[in-house]
Amino acid sequence: MSLVQSMRLDVSQKDKLPVRLFDRLRKPIRKATFAIISLGTVLLLWHLSVGTLFNPVLVASPAATFSKMAHMLESGELARHVAVSLQRVLIGYVVGCAIGIVAGTLIGRSAIISELTDPLLELVRPISPVAVVPLAMLWFGIGETSKYAIIIYSTAIIVILNTAAGVSQTPATRVQAAQCLGANRRQLFLRVILPSAVPQILTGMRVALGFAFMGIVAAELIGAREGLGFLIMNSQMLMQTDQLFVGLLTLGIVGLVIDRIFRIVLARSMRRYMTSGSLL
Repeated sequence: MSLVQSMRLDVSQKDKLPVRLFDRLRKPIRKATFAIISLGTVLLLWHLSVGTLFNPVLVASPAATFSKMAHMLESGELARHVAVSLQRVLIGYVVGCAIGIVAGTLIGRSAIISELTDPLLELVRPISPVAVVPLAMLWFGIGETSKYAIIIYSTAIIVILNTAAGVSQTPATRVQAAQCLGANRRQLFLRVILPSAVPQILTGMRVALGFAFMGIVAAELIGAREGLGFLIMNSQMLMQTDQLFVGLLTLGIVGLVIDRIFRIVLARSMRRYMTSGSLL
């Protein structure tokens, strides 16, 4: 290749760099733009509706909500509630996922266990965490154990169902191919069945994470003195609507941040298991 040709090639490659950079940034910019438009519209409608459609005593304005949030952040009160709730959610979630994966694997691998447990799971699945509160109080008292039990319940059911579905739906051709190559039962499970079920398991874990954050409000109905659920319920009893909206908004923000972290970590560590149809 001549010197002139190499120079032309370098120039053409340099011209393509801005185009490639724009192509990479196009999707994030588009998502950020739509997010700003969506959130801005909601905030505007919220602001306009207070005092016109809704009584300011019952619905706090955005200004009052963010002012209260800033005050609670400055005093450290909000951070304390977030830390307590986050600890309860993460501990209950991890234990619930562990129980769900083990139980779901057993159900998915055994037709007899599946047939025995399917009616029970279908019976328990519609029962909300709020309905479990009285039972948790009766069994575990009003301490931390009852709060963890509610979050574990909220999480485990979802993970069990998804894990069982993923394990039972392993393609027969993969199993037969492994058996033809001499794989024993242990190798068949660890190298074929479990990897095939990973997308379903991860999807169930992500859905269960949302249920864990929904369960924290129910869990903190039980003798709690700290946490976002306590903050929301206590604000409702004291008619402090600005503080109530702060609790709701913070719960949504924390849940969103944890969900995004979950997706980023799994997208990098479990990339080979991801499919185009996966929730992740």
